[in-house]
Amino acid sequence: MNKCLRWTIGCTLAITMAAGLAGCGSSAGSGSSNVVDAEWYGIDSYQLDSSATLQQCVGESLFEWDTEKNDITDGVCTDWKVSDDGKTVTFNVPEGMYYSTGEEVEPEDVVASIQHGQEVSPYSDAYANIESMDVDGRQVTLHLTGYRSDMLYAFCADFMTVIDKDELDSMSNDELMWGCHPYGMYSVEQYVSGSEVKLTRNDGYVTHCPKFENQGPAHFKNIDVTFNVEEFTAVESLKSGDVDFIATSLSQDSVKDLSDESNVSVVEASYPEIDYIELQTDKGPMADKDVRLGICLLIDRQALCDMSDGQAVPAYSMIFDTMQNFSQDAKDYFMQNYADDPDRGIQLIEGAGYTKNSDGYYEKDGNVLSLELYADSGDLSSLMAEGLQGQLDEYGVQVNFNPIDWNYVHEQAKNDDYDMARQSLGWAEPILIFNACYHDPTAPTPTDEYYAKVDDIAATVDSDERTQKIGDLQKEMYDNLDNIPFYSPISYIAYNKDLQGVNIQSDGSWSWNDVTW
Repeated sequence: MNKCLRWTIGCTLAITMAAGLAGCGSSAGSGSSNVVDAEWYGIDSYQLDSSATLQQCVGESLFEWDTEKNDITDGVCTDWKVSDDGKTVTFNVPEGMYYSTGEEVEPEDVVASIQHGQEVSPYSDAYANIESMDVDGRQVTLHLTGYRSDMLYAFCADFMTVIDKDELDSMSNDELMWGCHPYGMYSVEQYVSGSEVKLTRNDGYVTHCPKFENQGPAHFKNIDVTFNVEEFTAVESLKSGDVDFIATSLSQDSVKDLSDESNVSVVEASYPEIDYIELQTDKGPMADKDVRLGICLLIDRQALCDMSDGQAVPAYSMIFDTMQNFSQDAKDYFMQNYADDPDRGIQLIEGAGYTKNSDGYYEKDGNVLSLELYADSGDLSSLMAEGLQGQLDEYGVQVNFNPIDWNYVHEQAKNDDYDMARQSLGWAEPILIFNACYHDPTAPTPTDEYYAKVDDIAATVDSDERTQKIGDLQKEMYDNLDNIPFYSPISYIAYNKDLQGVNIQSDGSWSWNDVTW
């Protein structure tokens, strides 16, 4: 799924290719399309910890997220309403929506699907506050132990879909994985393990999402998806017209290769991610807050991102610009106080008692200002870490870069055995970011008071008020200088230029509803 916990499962979507005849020139409503996607592991998305992009065609999320309004909007279900005390949610399940089996979607199916998710989903914590559910006509009522804003994200995510209650009652979890029929634009006609899926249009499909012009059945009758093929082959097939769409993130080499192709569109489709630096605070040179601030001010994020040749953009807030409840106030605060001021950075380091030795490095009491930097060994991560190493070296700060597997970076921070640790969180919703961004148990920010504030943010019903609190909490993090934003990676997808209706949202999401020739 686009919304995967990259820091937890280390998910890297394989670049894959679709085989067969391209749909170019097919008439809307009856044609077919061939799409590059990551491998599919099942269609009961509740049981999955990640899924491929096109799986949203087979199982549509209950609601959609409006990136412009920064709020939940209609999808399969409609009219989301929260009570003043935040303990009751109501929404409707309109008539006229049909599974590919011909059965109509009922409110009881939605309730049964949510209950199924509470039992099997790795993301069930996001809606564990649902204590009970009632159905009255076409309206569903959720009774909550308390409001949680991350529940909104779950209801808009592609790991919460609608499955027929009859199937949930009669099938085992293993049978559901490939045998159920989630409500969506398409159903699986054929699945070949590790190779391909063939999708057939669900002519009984309707959505109520205002973001889509086409709220009925898909324009294409069939989609053929093939996976586990080399990226080079996929790119060459797109260039030749044998493939219509590459829906997984392309390498920078492939982006460059495709950029001059007259029949190919290459567009950014970046899911929100914050790559940040966890800083040592209780020992070594970084225990001095002025040294930490000095180091922070020396970093030129824009120069490093320029060096990445389009693979990253600077990040100046932990809740990044494309995440829900992004706070411009917090970003401005960081930029004004903690970024891009090398002269002040040098003054702080020298004010902490450091002077340059004959080798051009700062030292104090005979000890060189030397920092151990840990980052995962991925291409972009290593590139940015090496660039940071070079920047600080130019100012006289020695950095030893240690490229290791991402989970070992976590271990170095947990063991308090580091000076700087490059961490990463790919998630569009701020509560998980706050809860998961600290690994060092000695860091000053993650106290009981901090987590109480996170819980208070999650319980805040009003979106604007929640955004304000999110900004305030980030400022506290920055003032402690234990976690600082670094950059956000950029992802690209490519498709046949004759395809119309490919509309990428600011959070990197898109749908197949309006795609046609």
